[in-house]
Formats: sequence, C-alpha cells, structure tokens
Amino acid sequence: MSSWDQLRTELDLWQSEGRVATAWWRDDDAVTVTPELETLLGFEQDYNVPLALAVIPASLQDDLVERLVETIDTRVLQHGWAHQNNMPEGRKKQELDDIRDVDAVIADLKQGFAVLSSRFGNRFLPVIVPPWNRISDDVAAALHNIGICGLSTFNARKKPEPYKGVLQVNTHVDVIDWRGTRGFVGEDAALGAMIAHLSARRQGDVDPQEPTGILTHHLVHDAPTTQFLDNLFSMEHSALSWLRIPGVFPWQ
Repeated sequence: MSSWDQLRTELDLWQSEGRVATAWWRDDDAVTVTPELETLLGFEQDYNVPLALAVIPASLQDDLVERLVETIDTRVLQHGWAHQNNMPEGRKKQELDDIRDVDAVIADLKQGFAVLSSRFGNRFLPVIVPPWNRISDDVAAALHNIGICGLSTFNARKKPEPYKGVLQVNTHVDVIDWRGTRGFVGEDAALGAMIAHLSARRQGDVDPQEPTGILTHHLVHDAPTTQFLDNLFSMEHSALSWLRIPGVFPWQ
C-alpha cells in the first residue's frame, strides 16, 4: 500500500467515526516575493488551502506587503525579529533565547510586532513563530504582556495554553530534510508524519483538537517538494478540512 493509500485509509477511519480531520499550513522565512513563494500562493488560490506566512520583520520588503494585498486567505505571523542566532557555539540555534536579558528579547519582538501590524493591518495575526521553532520559557511567558496571543513551534503540543493568554498551535509535518540533503524529505517520510499525527489525534494519544500542521520553507523548495505539495493540496477527501488561519487561532 502506498503512503497516499495509507493517508486515505486514516482519513476513512476519521470519516467512519463521523469526525473531520482538520489541518493547516504554515510557511516560514518570508521577506520578499520570490518565484517559489508565487508557486505557494498559486496553490493557495487553486486548491483553497489557506496559508499562514511567517514573516521576518527586520528584513521585510515592500513588494511582499503589496503582493499579499492581492490574496484572500493569506495571513501573516511574526517570525521572531531578525532570524538571528544568539546562542554560543555548541548550543542549538535560537533567537528568542535565554542568554540575553528577557527584556531585550521582548524589545525585539515589540519592534517586530509594530512593523508587521503597521504594514499588514488585520492581515497580521499576533502569533509568534520562533526561528528554529525554539523559544525560552521566560520569553514565552511574557508574550501576552505585549499583545501576542498565539505561539507556533513544531511537534504535538502538550496543552493548548502553555503560557497565560497564549494559544499554542504547532506544525507536525516538515517537508524538508534539514539533517540530510536539505531537499525534499520524501513522500514516505512526509506522509508518514502526517498519518502519525492524525492517528494519534484520533486515538487520543495527543491533543485531538490541535489541527495537523504542514510546515514548508519556500526559499529551499526543490522540484520534488513542489510536486509533493501540489499532490497533497489537490487531494480531496470528505474527512479532511484545511482551516482558514483565523480558525486555527480562533480568538481572532
């Protein structure tokens, strides 16, 4: 049985239980319009799969602001401040770190928040996507104080609101093989991760209310990655529902 058949089988199980498998899509590292980003915006329009675009505030270019005005469902999330690693050698990369004073980190985030809210208006949702999907506990605990109501990293969340006033909705399927080729991770790996999270939700092993998140990075997509996304987003099943981004973060 192919991985696609296995995904359909899992969705059939959701359907047999009278349930709908919710999913959402996040793409990271946006600063300007590129051909690869245009491809994703085409998928969003053609297949009605809403896109959450994690934008790096410090590097934002005017053309991205102008291009997103033309879209319907695209929403902007805050991808840290400058996507700059602040960790010493030997520690995993992190911008929202525990090395600097927490007030300094929060000051960066406030600056980024101001940039995105002023440039994108209500298309910007007050959600932090930490670069490298890492954030220190002290910084995360302070997010609500500066008007940030959402957090998105990677892997199944432990609880919906891990920090006061902050809803966490993560991604679970990374299509890039970061530790190997840095190209497409492969159909079996990508679909396997999607099936695993859907199955765990259905059986109650993880939070069943957290929608299954697809994570992409348009700047490094190769042809196999693009073809996979085309196949995934064009696939139809009555038990699979791609959420609009304000529905992923429903306090909006």
